[in-house]
Amino acid sequence: MKIQNKLLIALGIFLVSAIRSYAQEPLSLSDAIQLGLANNFDIQIEALNVEIAKNNNTWGAAGRWPTISFSMSQNNNFRDVQNAANPFQPTGLSISNSLGPGVSVSWILFDGFRVQINRERLQKLQELSMGNAQLVVENTVQAIITQYYFVKLEQERLDVLEKVFTLSKDRYAYIKLKGELGSAVTFDVLQEQNAFLTDSSNFVTQEVNYLNARRTLNLFMGQPINTAYTLTDSLEIDPTEYDLEVMYDKMVTSNTNLMNQYLNLELARTETRLAKTELYPRLSLNANGSYDLSRQDLSQAQFPDFGDAGGNTRELVTNQTTSNYALGFTINYLLFDGGRVKRNIQNAYTTERISQLQIDQLKLSLRNDLISTFDLYNVRQKLLSISQENIRSSELNLELAEERYKNGTINSFDYRQIQINYLNTALDNAQAKYNMLDSETELLRLTGGILNEYENLN
Repeated sequence: MKIQNKLLIALGIFLVSAIRSYAQEPLSLSDAIQLGLANNFDIQIEALNVEIAKNNNTWGAAGRWPTISFSMSQNNNFRDVQNAANPFQPTGLSISNSLGPGVSVSWILFDGFRVQINRERLQKLQELSMGNAQLVVENTVQAIITQYYFVKLEQERLDVLEKVFTLSKDRYAYIKLKGELGSAVTFDVLQEQNAFLTDSSNFVTQEVNYLNARRTLNLFMGQPINTAYTLTDSLEIDPTEYDLEVMYDKMVTSNTNLMNQYLNLELARTETRLAKTELYPRLSLNANGSYDLSRQDLSQAQFPDFGDAGGNTRELVTNQTTSNYALGFTINYLLFDGGRVKRNIQNAYTTERISQLQIDQLKLSLRNDLISTFDLYNVRQKLLSISQENIRSSELNLELAEERYKNGTINSFDYRQIQINYLNTALDNAQAKYNMLDSETELLRLTGGILNEYENLN
């Protein structure tokens, strides 16, 4: 048992020194957010998605410009005629070659304003992609803020448990010495030993919780998992008085989720306009040109002998060129397709109504979230005030109890109970401060002001 006690004491001292040695580079909340904005993987992925949307947002992708294609064909023909039925036909091997480059142009001149509508659609898709990226940024900033303060919360818990652990260690050493001198009974020694072991276990567990919280913060910031920082911002908060209706007005005009839903409604309206373009005729221009070069080689062919026909000679290798050009217009107009276009238009109108209903639903849901968070913020503000008063009295009571215990005014049971009360009060106070910061951060996110708040930190 003595060996176990010594090991626990050594472990506690080692944990305290190890945790302190981990803290290296100072890190403010503003610095943590900057690291996250620069290195968070979700933000980087969304930035690349925005790049894709920007690349797609061109007049070429919308269909304004013509399609021009180039083609090239080359043919070789070998013909060997034996025992020709026609006496005037040459026999033997004849070779012909041809080379034909060509260019074709297709250009839609009018398609029911589809090009302009397509470009508007691509613009809205780019804006929606940027809105989604902003949403990811806001969520990441909120995650970094809450996790930063959660690390501070775990650190305060660790400090409280360290203090209780140190008191238990000192008290256990004190009562053990009294036992060795014969002034303390075995029951008191065992009780203090049990308290010391319990506080040691709590301290070891909290040390792991603190390290895990710090690793999660590094994950949000895109930093190596085991990087150690000294968090310089305090968990303290100055409560702010908010007006619910003013916050609701901000939410309606600035909430990113709602802004994205407005863009979805505009996209649905664009799809309706695109469906209507099929009611218009389609006019297109088609042009093509080709140049054919032909060569015929009859040098290996045999010709019928009809005697001297006045000294005429035959050209055994001939070349021929041909140029072809064409220009035309095509107009298409849909007369009947079984009601497909009409159904598409009706479905597009229905999609618009769905998008509008989703906006109304989201507004109602956001208002509910805002009111709930606002009420929770006010309740937590009152709880924080109560907790702060409670911790001050608990700290004073613990100091007085320590003196009374050493003087023998109170017994170990009473002192331990006061110590546990202080522990619970200190942990509740740290949790109350974190809860206030968490509620305020959620209020800022709902009203679309979390990025503005971050800018105020710089």
